[in-house]
Amino acid sequence: MRPSLHGDDGAYVTVLDGGRTYATRVPIHQEFHLYIDDEGVARTDHVLRLWGATAVRRRPVN
Repeated sequence: MRPSLHGDDGAYVTVLDGGRTYATRVPIHQEFHLYIDDEGVARTDHVLRLWGATAVRRRPVN
């Protein structure tokens, strides 16, 4: 697997500073778990990780 390059698909943070623009790719990873609950309703759990740390963990409320 080759290292990621600027311009590859993914999420970027951009900063405009004194007329110059800087951008860097951010390591965002998402995980979705889709399932049918006991009542037959489609549900999903969602986890969002930034730099390996969990930033958001969302589970539906019944």
